[in-house]
Amino acid sequence: MSAFLSLTKKELRLGVPVFLVPIIIFIVAVGVAAYFGGRSGVAWEAIAVVSVSATAIQIFYLLYYLSFSLKSERKKLHLWLHNPLPGYSLLLAKLCAGLVSMLVTFIVTGGTLLAAVQSSSFASQLQAELKLANLSVFGGAHIWLFAIDFAIYFMFFYMIYLLFSRFFGGFLSFSFTFILFGGLTYLWGLFTETSLHQTLTGWGEIQFNGFVFKRSFDASGMEVFTELDMVHVFLGSYLFEAVIVVLLFIAASWMLDRKVEV
Repeated sequence: MSAFLSLTKKELRLGVPVFLVPIIIFIVAVGVAAYFGGRSGVAWEAIAVVSVSATAIQIFYLLYYLSFSLKSERKKLHLWLHNPLPGYSLLLAKLCAGLVSMLVTFIVTGGTLLAAVQSSSFASQLQAELKLANLSVFGGAHIWLFAIDFAIYFMFFYMIYLLFSRFFGGFLSFSFTFILFGGLTYLWGLFTETSLHQTLTGWGEIQFNGFVFKRSFDASGMEVFTELDMVHVFLGSYLFEAVIVVLLFIAASWMLDRKVEV
């Protein structure tokens, strides 16, 4: 465990430049939004727009982080692979470092978003028409789930790319990996339309209520709010995707241990 923690700390140190770039871009974007929005009297509203965009786009954060991290390792692949830890530890350390960086970034953008919404002129209207707490929890959780999902898929295909690189040049390896990705995506799309996929994923329905309020008026002219937009999700789809992700991570670790050679 101590060796894994040391490796994770090393990954965090190496990932500092990758971590700082989005933070700096976000701060600059917020400053620009505040300046131009302030000239029109909507500074907080402009900051809110920038913040919600920066928060939502973090479904791709781990993709961004791992792409730089794994590419840097490729330049000194022999040193990385000579680490005594198994392949799953090497990949997991990178994933954990990415998650820590994403957490800090998420807190910065999400905290700015909440502050901007509370300070904006339309805060009362938003609170009247949206259940912000419900939306924040549901949306935030799915940003993290999608981010982890994309990260594992990227690791899997990057290991395939490294495997191809043993036999072909960089361009051909990338081309073959891209073609394989496209082919598997197409086959997966066909599978999702089958009854078997529906059986595996279409169970354990969970309903989330009260994300949006509908404003209406009764016969006396009194304003009435009713809950709308019930969201249906299926526990089976989450569990099925979790199994796929675990299998892909195991496959990526196996390829790193057994097939990717210097």
